[in-house]
Amino acid sequence: MRRDTAATAALIGALCGIALPSHAGAQAAAIGVGVQTYRFDEPETAGLETFQLVTAPWSAAVAPGRGVTLSLDGAFARGVATGPGGERASLSGPTDTELGVQVALGDWLVLGGGATLATGKSTLSTSESLVAGFVAAALLPLPINTWGSGRSYGGTVAMATQVGAWGVGLAGGYRVAGAFDPLPGEALRYSPGDQLQMRVAVDRDVAGSSTLSLLFGYQLFADDRLVETNLFKSGSRIQTLVSLAFPIGLRASALVYGGVNHRARGTLLLDESALSGAGDSPSQQLFLAGTNLRVPLGRRATLLPSGEMRVFRAEDGASQGWVGSAATSLDLRVAGNSAGSRIVLSPSVGALVGNVIVEEGAEAGFFGWQAGLVLRVGSGR
Repeated sequence: MRRDTAATAALIGALCGIALPSHAGAQAAAIGVGVQTYRFDEPETAGLETFQLVTAPWSAAVAPGRGVTLSLDGAFARGVATGPGGERASLSGPTDTELGVQVALGDWLVLGGGATLATGKSTLSTSESLVAGFVAAALLPLPINTWGSGRSYGGTVAMATQVGAWGVGLAGGYRVAGAFDPLPGEALRYSPGDQLQMRVAVDRDVAGSSTLSLLFGYQLFADDRLVETNLFKSGSRIQTLVSLAFPIGLRASALVYGGVNHRARGTLLLDESALSGAGDSPSQQLFLAGTNLRVPLGRRATLLPSGEMRVFRAEDGASQGWVGSAATSLDLRVAGNSAGSRIVLSPSVGALVGNVIVEEGAEAGFFGWQAGLVLRVGSGR
């Protein structure tokens, strides 16, 4: 049995994190603004009283030919951290820009390439590093995790086919990381390790109109280098995710999911005496589970409620915790025509609550809220 073209495209898109082009001439663009604010119950324990992140993401994509998509993505972000004594640290500016190209060769194979343009800030002062460290925390569902990490480039290949009742997809990619100077006024050229990534995804229809999907991912990193000296080897990462999509009534639908992201212990390659306080990094696990709903409200509006629970655990028991979130957004089609042109406005609002264990015997609860607005414009069927 030949796999349906739309289902194959969806499976490849899930593997690569892309939306495959529909036809030549299709184009889309989006711009938005969002804000997240966190307040800690025990500022002295957490080392922070409040943290606020404002982001303005943007993206653009065009299909100049059948099966070819060019994309460009970036954001402007500003983070402000307030300490327990009222001291403030901030970091603002554009993030790195992502340039991508995907080429679909038939219905089952996609080749991709991309480059990170170093438009963000990778050289940080001490106070800016505090803000950047908070954004990089794996526990929190933040829209960015870094302002800048230097230039990089890479490529991917993904394919999908049918094996019995299952759709099976495979993807592999390699990314070459660039170098940057992390400290102002210091000639300390830092080169993150190159990344090898592999993914396997399978899905099948169950109970007639529901779809069960499973995703397995693996990342392997080369050695990080500091001034041409091997410094650190990041632990490999394993990702597993299971999801079930199913209809609710005649028009609504839901997706429930759960998974684990595991990072193995990282290894310091230099003598520990060379770097004060340095050592191997602990292994970490991020457990997540959630649901997304899609509820049409007439012909031009769709309500999109969601909820998620994240639990982060570290081998050394430090900087771990949990966070639960609930949010809802509304896709409102404010303009469109039969030729496929459309303008969609999407406001959103949500709340978060959680707890972080800074170290054994020291923990702090926190509460947060988020709001955003996205404008999407597209043309072509």
